[in-house]
Amino acid sequence: MIETITMDCDEAIDYVRKNVKEYDDLELSYNRVFTPGEVIGIDIEEERSGAPACKVMIQVSSDIGTTVDLDLQELKDELVEVKHTPKDSETSTIIVIERCENPI
Repeated sequence: MIETITMDCDEAIDYVRKNVKEYDDLELSYNRVFTPGEVIGIDIEEERSGAPACKVMIQVSSDIGTTVDLDLQELKDELVEVKHTPKDSETSTIIVIERCENPI
């Protein structure tokens, strides 16, 4: 089963903070880049400045086994879509990102 929802980038990052756990599958589409893989680490602790953080480490689904660290707060204006499938689940959530407006 696939559930599709639409959120702005801040809501999508909040969804990741609250719902994504280690060993879940996560597919991120951002700035013409597609990063599918298994979450092997997630850091949602606040930055020293008090700003919220959302950093994920993903074991990319590929033959070479690349691992990438992504700071979703830094990528938020470039996020297009997030697909989350919890470990041992048949249900996936696809989040279509509405454009986040930068304050002027």
